[in-house]
Amino acid sequence: MKKKNKGFMLAETLLVTTFVAGLLIYLYIQFTNLNNNYSDSFTYNTVEDVYALSDVVDLIYSDETALNTIDEMVNQEKYIDISNCSLFTNQAKCKKLFELENINEIFITTNAVPKKYISDYSIGLIKFINKINPSGIEMYRLVASFKDNTYATLRFGD
Repeated sequence: MKKKNKGFMLAETLLVTTFVAGLLIYLYIQFTNLNNNYSDSFTYNTVEDVYALSDVVDLIYSDETALNTIDEMVNQEKYIDISNCSLFTNQAKCKKLFELENINEIFITTNAVPKKYISDYSIGLIKFINKINPSGIEMYRLVASFKDNTYATLRFGD
């Protein structure tokens, strides 16, 4: 009967255990990232929300007074809160659109969202703003939070 080498068996067990533990840690990290991205896709820039912001952009372009005011104010203040519809000539139409689209908070800013001005908004909206990529050549950006706790942004302007 042959005598087994216990040192080799211990080293082999440690090597396999280390390999399996490393593999499990790698899979856990990948799964966590995938899960976070998956849940973000249901909260940020959903198709319905982007279409809602597209309707708001159409409203802005249909109101010459609002468009001129945006040009003046954004360059001075870096962002304009339009949640109360005071910017628009037809405020009833604006309020009805915001109600139909379930818009909670909405503002217009330059393409690079100035993070120091947004402290008055909800925590969820602030988290979303921190995820926004400021790339693009458009002049303005709409940023909105919706009543179903989703958030969206849309760039517009030449």
